[in-house]
Amino acid sequence: MEKYQQVYDTVCEMICDAKDLELSDLAPEMPLHQLKLDSLDYVELMVLAKREFGATLSAEMFIEKPNMTLGELCQNLADQQK
Repeated sequence: MEKYQQVYDTVCEMICDAKDLELSDLAPEMPLHQLKLDSLDYVELMVLAKREFGATLSAEMFIEKPNMTLGELCQNLADQQK
């Protein structure tokens, strides 16, 4: 669970910076589409995943799973973390 929490905190921090939100505005069960992320935000997430966690995210993943939650995204990254 520690890996997941580290990933969750890092991803939430990036989203809060990008969208001018507070950490309290986010929750693991929140679908990503609720965050109104634009294409640049998704690219930032992909870069962050690679740089911070050695994980790969693809645009196809976001397209194939339009109801993915923040928690599911972070779990995916934690599972891939090297």
